[in-house]
Amino acid sequence: MLKLDTRIDLNFEKFLHWWGGELAFFVPKPLLKLLGGGRARLVLTRKGDVLSAAYSGAEGVRELGLWPLDGRAIGNRGQLLAENPELDDAELIFRLGPEQSLARVFKLPAIAEENLPQVAAFEMDRLTPFNASQVYFDVKLLERLTGTRQIRVELAVVPRKLLDGFLDELIAMGWHPERVDLEAGNDSLGHNLLPEKFCPPKSRLPKIFTIAASILLFSLLLAVLGMPILMNQKLVAELQAQVKSAGKIAKEVQELREDAEKLSNENGFLAHKKHHEPIMVDMLDELTKVIPDQTSLNGLQYREHKVIIQGQSPAASSLIERMEASPYFKNTSFVSPVTKDVSNGQERFQIASEVANGRFSEKPTE
Repeated sequence: MLKLDTRIDLNFEKFLHWWGGELAFFVPKPLLKLLGGGRARLVLTRKGDVLSAAYSGAEGVRELGLWPLDGRAIGNRGQLLAENPELDDAELIFRLGPEQSLARVFKLPAIAEENLPQVAAFEMDRLTPFNASQVYFDVKLLERLTGTRQIRVELAVVPRKLLDGFLDELIAMGWHPERVDLEAGNDSLGHNLLPEKFCPPKSRLPKIFTIAASILLFSLLLAVLGMPILMNQKLVAELQAQVKSAGKIAKEVQELREDAEKLSNENGFLAHKKHHEPIMVDMLDELTKVIPDQTSLNGLQYREHKVIIQGQSPAASSLIERMEASPYFKNTSFVSPVTKDVSNGQERFQIASEVANGRFSEKPTE
């Protein structure tokens, strides 16, 4: 029996990466370079007032040397390109060292995968010494922890002023990086921190090829998904013809109809979960809005549509009214009597509330 409520853990990005690599094997190398694939890399690294360069190609990594960042930088670049003509087609990468960037690995609820950049920006001041407006950042998924319904992600961060200064300096010397990565990541090309304003113009041919390949893949998926539907329609027509000619198979037809109804009910399972299960990121975001700044929390528990919070507030009784006014909470009440902390004059509280799915709440949002 088909189980529509079984989670399918499909990493579409990894599939496309593998598929593209397999197809690239059959593409001639000149055409592959034209499309932007199979390129060697020229990696620039700044350490203090010195710029180093390394060439990474099919034969391996080759160090090209060190140059001081002074008035001779433009001449040094011209000499390097003249002595190494293979660098003209190489992908130019500017790599940041650990002292210039920051990488953090942390866990998030699985639901946050849909909006990783927004969640990372919201958590930036907690995970780093900066806020989102002070840095360029990139975040990527490392692992799905299905047992705990969490994901492991890696956040790469560089201060805006620092990277802007580096890139302005490189461009003034004639270098135009195509990407910015860092040595602190799990892999050297796992992140791209190049700001959009510094991105060089790209050829439209790879984009056209990607669009054509996507259309082809989408057409194949439609064909794969459509064939079972057409075959099922043909099977139903044959069964109806058999029912007219032989009444003995009427019972089988009835069983097929019952299976179809069961499948229809299972199809509604996900929609039902979406409308009734609360979204944790939304619930936590709503708590930060309804709880006033003077109130502090030192505990939060969630289980079976019910959240329990505890902390201190100048007026704990007002929290009930504020939470009840939200479309995310209902039946809010104190779990234990409110007590007063003699050290700071605030009230200690413990409040329980049922959590609703705020996106589909029956309460009108204000």
